[in-house]
Amino acid sequence: MQDIFERMQKIIAEQFSVDEDEITTETSFEEDLGADSVDLVELVMSMEEEFDIGEVREEELSSLTTVGDCVNFLSAKLDN
Repeated sequence: MQDIFERMQKIIAEQFSVDEDEITTETSFEEDLGADSVDLVELVMSMEEEFDIGEVREEELSSLTTVGDCVNFLSAKLDN
């Protein structure tokens, strides 16, 4: 789980031009990072590539509002 979080920190820091240290599991993509729908699509594409999880379905996207949501989602995907 920690490995997934650290990899997500790197992706998010790069995409949103913030320090990795500023990113916590509670960080909200929209409220804290100012992400719009295009940013979120790009983030999901980066996640799909980094973690080799295949395509994330649209209904799964709506539940991914914080970094912690993504970490939990990825953890569950990678366990299957």
